[in-house]
Amino acid sequence: MNCYSVLAKYYDVLMGDFDYDGYAAFLKSFLSGEGVDLCCGTGNIAIELASYCTMTGVDYSGEMLNVAAEKARKAGKKVVWVNQRAEDFAPSHPVDFVTCVCDGFNYLDYKTLAKTLDKISDYVKVGGKLVFDLSSSYKLREVLGNNTFCEDYDDITYIWNNIFDRDEERVEMQISFFEKQKGDIYLRIDEEHTQYAHKTQDVINLLKEKWSVRAYDADTMSEPVEKTQRVLFVATKK
Repeated sequence: MNCYSVLAKYYDVLMGDFDYDGYAAFLKSFLSGEGVDLCCGTGNIAIELASYCTMTGVDYSGEMLNVAAEKARKAGKKVVWVNQRAEDFAPSHPVDFVTCVCDGFNYLDYKTLAKTLDKISDYVKVGGKLVFDLSSSYKLREVLGNNTFCEDYDDITYIWNNIFDRDEERVEMQISFFEKQKGDIYLRIDEEHTQYAHKTQDVINLLKEKWSVRAYDADTMSEPVEKTQRVLFVATKK
């Protein structure tokens, strides 16, 4: 089953504990001009930034973009939506910043991530920003890896089983959704996702030639530690 074919419909419900407002407020404190939100999902960040920036949202999932476009329409916000892989996208002219939140770059293996970051550096203006986060290698290995999670909502129930491959440094996610139909009937739909573990220093090394970069624990905004679960990278183009 296509990645996000079902998840798109319930993504905002399942991500209800993510502090989008806090994240957007942080970004608003130093981003301006024209920007691109890669792996934009259902558009929460792109739509918020569109209040004062010219925004393009990019995602490979057409289902996610359909949700994003409808949300933007209802909010009266103008965003250009592009259905494309993050690693393939390039704007027609330089932009002021690029964002990628909620682990979007975890879906790229190391070589693809390296190529993508290098490509981004070609279309961000000098002095421009690149802001993104990653689920840490600790989180993928110790928190998600080889564990099973379940949640039950009014209209959807899921069982999420993970297998962590230590040789490949990736977690294979198998998610079974049970969507409520009429009466007591549920429709089962399966999705598969793969995320890659990237060490913080490895990512900094990919950036440091062309960017001035700092890494933070996204929950505390302090230096990342061994058990940091989400790492936030803030880079400025040299």
